[in-house]
Amino acid sequence: MKKFWKTVKVKKKSCNSYEILLDENVLTTPMKKELTILNSKIAEEIHKEWNQDTNVLDTDVMIFYGIISTSIDKIINNRMSYINDILNFIDTDLVCYRAEEPIDLVKLQSKNWDPILLKVEKYINNKIDVFRGIMPSKQKKEIKFKITKFLNKFSDLEIIVLHRITNITGSVFLSLCILNNDVIKEKAFELSYLDELWQAENWGYEEEASNNRDKINFELNRTMYFLDCLRS
Repeated sequence: MKKFWKTVKVKKKSCNSYEILLDENVLTTPMKKELTILNSKIAEEIHKEWNQDTNVLDTDVMIFYGIISTSIDKIINNRMSYINDILNFIDTDLVCYRAEEPIDLVKLQSKNWDPILLKVEKYINNKIDVFRGIMPSKQKKEIKFKITKFLNKFSDLEIIVLHRITNITGSVFLSLCILNNDVIKEKAFELSYLDELWQAENWGYEEEASNNRDKINFELNRTMYFLDCLRS
């Protein structure tokens, strides 16, 4: 996106709402809806995203603006659609599919992923199945029902964050633990890319793959930081 403004400012609308001004024009969503922000920390982060010191903005780093815009433009009448997208990961969840060998990878997966499943099992009071190998399998039907019920306690913005993190990590169960503050956020990327990082350590790092992981790690960290700002 080419920069067509000179100044970016945060303007306080009321005691708990803010807007962003590009010069004197109010920033809107991609669908041209009013972008009202109900949190000063989030407003400041969006200000930084639009105040990049370059003539062409890197839209890939505009995570906060993307989440807020999605909450305004898309989720209002489509909350269940976002939840269904999240639920689609249940049968293919990363942490449920385990290697059969070598033994050190098997142990690494069990050590790091078993605690995640134990936490989610406590959330929903139901056992989650673990599969060996790569052949597709299905969780018990009640898992989807109980996860759906568990998600009802979260706000629309939290559902958008969960949707984004689930797509990044490939694991709805890991993402639920992140959303529920039951995973140390600094370990989230390592947990979701456990196999790939293990392979890189044992067989060598490939530059393109490493650069791609860096981009994904940035997006994941920014998305989790949005969650921290939202709850502060």
